[in-house]
Amino acid sequence: MKTRAIVTIKLSPYVFKICILFSLFALVYLPSTVKAQTLKLAVASNFINPIMSIAEDFNQETGHNLSVSFGSSGKLFAQIQHHAPYDVFLSADVQKPHTLVNKGLAQADSFAVYAKGKLALWAPTSFITEDMAEVLKMAKNIAIANPKLAPYGRAAQQSLQHLGIWPLVKHKLITGENIGQTYQFVRSGNVAYGFVALSQTLKDSTEGHIIAIPATFHEPILQAGVILSHSDKPTLARDFMAFLLRPDTQAKLQSFGYDSAD
Repeated sequence: MKTRAIVTIKLSPYVFKICILFSLFALVYLPSTVKAQTLKLAVASNFINPIMSIAEDFNQETGHNLSVSFGSSGKLFAQIQHHAPYDVFLSADVQKPHTLVNKGLAQADSFAVYAKGKLALWAPTSFITEDMAEVLKMAKNIAIANPKLAPYGRAAQQSLQHLGIWPLVKHKLITGENIGQTYQFVRSGNVAYGFVALSQTLKDSTEGHIIAIPATFHEPILQAGVILSHSDKPTLARDFMAFLLRPDTQAKLQSFGYDSAD
């Protein structure tokens, strides 16, 4: 009957320490074997500037990429219902993500408010007076997003009603399909004043004048996101949503003209 010899190798404490240090070096400094993935996001047009900065931060921290498609929440919502290949939807409202959850097109437990939008009255030139009601009553025309479709448009209408001047100015309104188009109406000079997202004005190089609209003038502009049910990268999508809701990311949103989510 054959017997097997058992060989025991004893390392000196010095050699053992060298092996441990090499292992730690390999874990920290050698290239990762995890292949970088690309997550596809459908993002409301008002959130362009923040998401581009967040995408860079996410890539630097994780090595993964974000491919971002922008548009009105309504158009993106329609594309998703026709099975557009997105992984995550960041809407400008809460209704559309809720609807996707109810239809089984988004993961219910992924629903989260990721930002609170701020409304502003903006013009490329200085206002005649700081009295917003007087400015609007004297204005030739005013741009707002469609109140029936866009949360920023709804907030603009509510603000005009709060000021008590809705009946006086509603015939002057030039309605944009979304907040992005509304912003372009004013930036092009075709419309004198516009109710836009504060975030749009903060990153614009064009000189202009801004009056931030008090949050008490309208209902909160809550922007919510969901992970879509057909995503083939659910783990990466959850990592991204956690990154978006992280305190440091939320704090960064304030520099882009948003309030952080609760």
